[in-house]
Amino acid sequence: MTDRELEDLFAAARSAPLAVPEALTARVLADAEAEAEAVAGRGAAVAVTAKPGLWARLGAVFARATMVEGMGALGGAGASAGMVAATLAGFYIGFAEPVDMGPLASALGLSVQEIEMMPGLEALLEEAP
Repeated sequence: MTDRELEDLFAAARSAPLAVPEALTARVLADAEAEAEAVAGRGAAVAVTAKPGLWARLGAVFARATMVEGMGALGGAGASAGMVAATLAGFYIGFAEPVDMGPLASALGLSVQEIEMMPGLEALLEEAP
């Protein structure tokens, strides 16, 4: 099928409106009216409470009063400050360049042996034999 034939087929489909059967429309409207009457007969609307989100629950863990039953408060602002300090220390340890320990070891009279745990880029660019 060519693009032109396909376009003609789509144009024909767009030009013919789809008719909904009257019986279907009548059944849908009757069901909607019955449901509306049932809801109105119950009286007041039922209140829907939303479950607290992730950040609200995490905030409650570090608040003085927690949302979780049976779980004691973890310390409020002090616990939050400790978590921030631990996070920052982890980032520093993870991203800081290690210092050469040779001068410190020689000053203390110790010997240091260095091993290469992560080779440089040259090892990756060498051609295979």
